[in-house]
Amino acid sequence: MRRLLTAMIIGCLSVALLHAQTTLTFTGRTVNDQYVPLSRVVVSNLTKGWQETLTWPDTVLEMSATGIHDVETVCTPSLRLSQNTPNPFDGTTFVNLQVAEPDDVTITVTDIAGRIVGANNYSPLQPGIFQMRISFSSPGLYFLTARQNGQTASIKMMNQGNGGENAITISTIVGANNDSPLPQQKIAHRGTTNNPLDLGDQMEYVGFAMLNGMDEESGHKTQELNASQTVVLSFPNTLPCHDSPTVTDVEGNVYNTVQIGDQCWMRENLRATMFADSTPIPHGFLYSEPGPHYYNDSTSYIPLEERGYLYDWAAAMHEETPSNAVPSGVQGICPDGWHLPSNAEWMILLDYVRGQPEYNCAGNPLSTSKALSSPSWWNNFTAECCPGNQSLYPNNATGFRAVPTGTYWTYGYEDTGISASFWTSTDFVEIDGIVCYYSIDYDTNEMLRGLCVTDHRFSVRCISN
Repeated sequence: MRRLLTAMIIGCLSVALLHAQTTLTFTGRTVNDQYVPLSRVVVSNLTKGWQETLTWPDTVLEMSATGIHDVETVCTPSLRLSQNTPNPFDGTTFVNLQVAEPDDVTITVTDIAGRIVGANNYSPLQPGIFQMRISFSSPGLYFLTARQNGQTASIKMMNQGNGGENAITISTIVGANNDSPLPQQKIAHRGTTNNPLDLGDQMEYVGFAMLNGMDEESGHKTQELNASQTVVLSFPNTLPCHDSPTVTDVEGNVYNTVQIGDQCWMRENLRATMFADSTPIPHGFLYSEPGPHYYNDSTSYIPLEERGYLYDWAAAMHEETPSNAVPSGVQGICPDGWHLPSNAEWMILLDYVRGQPEYNCAGNPLSTSKALSSPSWWNNFTAECCPGNQSLYPNNATGFRAVPTGTYWTYGYEDTGISASFWTSTDFVEIDGIVCYYSIDYDTNEMLRGLCVTDHRFSVRCISN
């Protein structure tokens, strides 16, 4: 008997499929059970040895003994949204809304944490196509949803600027319903292959979603293909800080943030060339321009947006007094409202990560370096709980995203692809001129504290006051 598998990320499916059928509905959740909108799902048949990708909005996949084919849905939605243009956008964007039935339409905009930032109810809208003007006051990833008579249409929008306010307005009617410039909605797999499938096959599912402006990977779920079910794909709790999803330095550089326990951290390395008071940091002495930052002895270059600048301790501290307090009270090189973390604050981070089983590689609470490390740029290494090996336990479960930028000192750049090192605001009182830093290496399973002279240049991560 021909077996069919229909896999849905989101969408409408009203066509009656004959023969034996198994329906898989994929949904994304964080470790704290918050909803995550999926952008694509990679489906692998481990028994038969093939792999396919479901990509929104092409999200229905028909798999049988003879192949995989595009499947058109016979459900023609009466409520549709076009993708906003442009996307990403700088504060203001435009979306076309198509309405086929005269009735109330509710428009809601939420941010990546699920908070409503704008909502309007139009009572009623007549059939037609309407252009909506959407503006946001803060950068970030947003979700626009239209609802009418139990139908829902939704799109993702990436804002990179300040539109002055959070607002939704219908600016003009752009066409009658039968002259729609919107493409007909299709729910289908993108390609046609010849992949066999049987109930009982061992399957693996991996989801991807835009979290905090980054394309994040879920945990890998492996199970037999049996009855219809919802497959929950678990994502790390990498949501931005509630009150500060981004932070902007005095030069206009925007940094994403991540909430880890009770701490709000920058998700990215600092790349400022000025202190918060607009005083320039002396170039070539206190910070380093991007150098030959390659990894795996290749020509693969780590871009500035990923690695930031390297600073010596004088630049990181900006002539302030060393501290091991919580908070440190040392703004140093950090933007207003943020500070250079003390040794004690780094220890709070590590203690929290060690206490969360989902962040512990192979169940070892000391094996946390992978959970704190970027998915990219590390040199290869064989040990399964080191950042250089992602075959079993994916990197970056916490969202901290440590990048192996290496260091710079008297003899130049070294250890790119090997280590990620960060300054603290704490000195080592027993020896003058020695201070504390934290590092992760590609071949170690822990983030460790080290002691170093102040003229080395490391990365800087700031933490919210």
